[in-house]
Amino acid sequence: MSVPPQSPSRRRSGAARDARRRDDDRAAARVEQLAQQSWVEGAEPELPVRTTRPEEVVFHLGPTNSGKTYESLVALAENRSGVYAAPLRQLAHEAYARLSAQLPPGTVGLSTGEEEIDPDAPIVCCTVEKAPMRGDLLVLDESHWVADPDRGHHWARLVLTGEYREMHLISAAEAYLLLKPLVADAKQITVVNHKRLSRLDVLRAPVRADGVRPQTLVVAFSRKAVYAVAAALDPHRPGKVGVLYGALPPATRREVIDRFTRGETEVLVTTDVIGHGINVPATTVLFAETTKFDGFERRALRTWETAQIAGRAGRYGLTGHGTVGVLAGVAGMRADAGLLKAGAEVARGDAMSDLPKRRPRLRPELDDLGAFEPVDLPEALTRWAAWARAATKDQGATMTADDVTGLVVRVHALLPLLRGPLGRAGDLWTVWRLINLPIDYNPPRRTRWLALAKAALQAAAGQRVDPETVLEPMPEKGTVEDYEQAAAAARDAQTLLRSFPGVAGLTSEDAAEVEDACAERITELLPDAIRVTSSGRCTDCGTGIAPWFTTCRDCSVGTAGRGPGRGRNEHHKGDRHHDGHGRQPRQARAGRPAGRRSRPARPR
Repeated sequence: MSVPPQSPSRRRSGAARDARRRDDDRAAARVEQLAQQSWVEGAEPELPVRTTRPEEVVFHLGPTNSGKTYESLVALAENRSGVYAAPLRQLAHEAYARLSAQLPPGTVGLSTGEEEIDPDAPIVCCTVEKAPMRGDLLVLDESHWVADPDRGHHWARLVLTGEYREMHLISAAEAYLLLKPLVADAKQITVVNHKRLSRLDVLRAPVRADGVRPQTLVVAFSRKAVYAVAAALDPHRPGKVGVLYGALPPATRREVIDRFTRGETEVLVTTDVIGHGINVPATTVLFAETTKFDGFERRALRTWETAQIAGRAGRYGLTGHGTVGVLAGVAGMRADAGLLKAGAEVARGDAMSDLPKRRPRLRPELDDLGAFEPVDLPEALTRWAAWARAATKDQGATMTADDVTGLVVRVHALLPLLRGPLGRAGDLWTVWRLINLPIDYNPPRRTRWLALAKAALQAAAGQRVDPETVLEPMPEKGTVEDYEQAAAAARDAQTLLRSFPGVAGLTSEDAAEVEDACAERITELLPDAIRVTSSGRCTDCGTGIAPWFTTCRDCSVGTAGRGPGRGRNEHHKGDRHHDGHGRQPRQARAGRPAGRRSRPARPR
């Protein structure tokens, strides 16, 4: 079929339309370029600054058990107005209890995110994330957390921009050079160097399970290791051994610490959670191991980590002088006596530690990004990270830009939900609050954060949300681990409901009740959980192994790997390859195929 030729006039009109379209496209591109340029100029980060200079900043520097926190709290009590901020709820509770005992009722409040008691009182004890940005006097405990990769940005912003008349910064001496530039605008800076108030000796010989005395802390670095050590100690002090680790609900942890303080528990097996300033009447700290999994690899403790834990021994005013040493005889676990000696020197203030040479962290606020819609956030965050790296570099390396990759990943997880009916509920501020919720986003709990975020959007859009989606009921029966997981889920629900009250008709108090019920059940089950622990033995042959394994190396290989005439028991003469911290885990990571049962589980 032939196509009739177009007339010249029609060809000219078509060319004119194409030209106009190209002009329109170029004009739209120029507008978009100008908008992007305006966004870039408006979003370019600046280091946060305060508008009112502190009258005085007092640095309290020194090792553990040197009275740094005590003197700062005395200043706070005498001032009758201010804030005490710390990294842990337990420390906030300790300060609240101490100040409440000294001052009239209603003078002291508590704010930890999980609970609020008189939060508008003249003095408030809180976790750092809950600290107000202005006030009269600020006491900031464990200030070296300013360089922590996960939470350091809260410390950095509080120290750098907090508008307080007076600030008391409590830290190890090594962190002074990190902190001083953040308060360079202060009218006066005072440094108070503190000395340890009690002796700390190193035991010459290892201590075996039957030689562990009352008022002893025994340290291991995973949940399984804690239970394995407790099971080895319990036969020698039946019913007098307790456990303390991060997965326990806060209420359970407080009960465990109180029982040890009252003497009802004589030996406490704990992770390094004990090293963050928690005061207990311990005369001895024994290390069952001196390696830990730090989220990336199993490595030896640093001397500053060792010192933080070893310094819990011999607390001034609670016990006499302290001792630190090695617990020997627990299958698959070893401690380096040389490392403990070096850590004790740091804890006494006789040597400098190897506190990592990190810089304070800077993380953006929403106003720093220049974003207009949730869809802008991934690019805005990525641009901010690049600009912030340059900005902090130009500032003489005072700070470093925080890693915002996790926020970008969360935004990408939410954006598909916003393309449907939930889009009208997902405004920029709501999405920003959701991606910053302090809920674990690491597998396998990643789906938990997404389910809670979706529930918040559904509630805001007027859709019905099943209450059990947000707050799972407490199990009727289960193990300690089952109740720990249920308590963690209830804490996540509290976190959501404090920011988005009323989702599924629930309040944060509803979630707190579930967590408290789980904590009570855990407290009841802990003694039996210690007694029935069997980890630390190969499930096939019974040989002693590290508690994070289920079978020894030889049994995991199986009979196919054995040569003729070699029986299973012959492979277990000696224990040089069953220590769990030497070659066996390294070989498991580097050379063994996936799926073998002797691969170490990821510690909790």
